[in-house]
Amino acid sequence: MKTYQSTAKDKKKNFFRRHARALIIAASSVVVAVAVILSVVLTLPDRKPVADPPVDVPPVDVKPTIVMPVSSAASQTGLEFALDKLVYWDTLEVWKYHPGIDFVGDSDVMAIRDGTVTSVDMHTTLDGNVVTVTHDDGYVSVYKSLGDNVTVKVGDKVKAGDKLGTTSSSMASESNTGAHLHLEIQKDGKYIDPSEVLPINQDK
Repeated sequence: MKTYQSTAKDKKKNFFRRHARALIIAASSVVVAVAVILSVVLTLPDRKPVADPPVDVPPVDVKPTIVMPVSSAASQTGLEFALDKLVYWDTLEVWKYHPGIDFVGDSDVMAIRDGTVTSVDMHTTLDGNVVTVTHDDGYVSVYKSLGDNVTVKVGDKVKAGDKLGTTSSSMASESNTGAHLHLEIQKDGKYIDPSEVLPINQDK
């Protein structure tokens, strides 16, 4: 009696015959699962990334740098600002309003804040040598009674603290005051009290 041993090839055939049904079921399950996944993915709505809502950031209120127009040596004030009353002008010997502040003494004269030089008037009849600087927000500063050594010209950009000239007695209407700076400040074309703008109290 002869005994036949199964070859490896025969074993593989027998394995597939015995497990054909199970393999078919497994393959079918995989196909169904893939079909379900594809149908779900393809039917999903086209969702675009949603950007974060804009955040309202309040603007930062950056206050301009404002400095005194003279050194401490000339911080003594002469005539003060007076629009609602008359003050006595010693040189002219008259009572009239005074639209600025007088800083008496020898000193360099500095721009009170950043701006642009919009006029330089030399040797005017009553105000002497005058420099006008225009700033942002409708502010204008006017420096009267300067000496002949004005250091700026029209169109120059100046920073707070930049030198414009020196004090003098060139302002004929206030010549009795001696060397001084007559400072006027306007806001939107109207005179305002410079003491409300300048850091005068900080220097006392």
